[in-house]
Amino acid sequence: MRLAFAAALGFATLLGGTAQAASLCNCCGSDTAQSCATACAPVKVMPGQCVATVDFDAEAAIGPGQNPLYDIPLQNVWLDSSGKDNLEVFRRLMERARKAAEADRRKALAERRKGAIDAATADRLAKRYDDAMVNYYLGMQSYRIALSSGS
Repeated sequence: MRLAFAAALGFATLLGGTAQAASLCNCCGSDTAQSCATACAPVKVMPGQCVATVDFDAEAAIGPGQNPLYDIPLQNVWLDSSGKDNLEVFRRLMERARKAAEADRRKALAERRKGAIDAATADRLAKRYDDAMVNYYLGMQSYRIALSSGS
């Protein structure tokens, strides 16, 4: 299983005008991907448990079939001390990932209508989309909680 995603999200911040990026990391103790070691260092993980966090120093790429919402569960995403600017970067990552998942879903529906994919594949892709939307809402809930707590 791939523990870290690279998904390109470069854009200027509203205040500073410098490019910022974000990607998601799955912090799993000693099983954490090397590319996520720094982002996962402050995250306290119980043995056998994984916690998602955001690597604000990484580049990530969202494209057809590749989306951070597909593989990293966000029910316990860790956004502690992210600050408002980084929280905005996270929110934009979530929005881009949601839009890409919706585009993947539209493509799958069109391919099913054309007979390019079978029902089983269409069902698998529909489940992937449903799971991505649950992850999106979990991520946005964490964003709102972090924002209201003044991170």
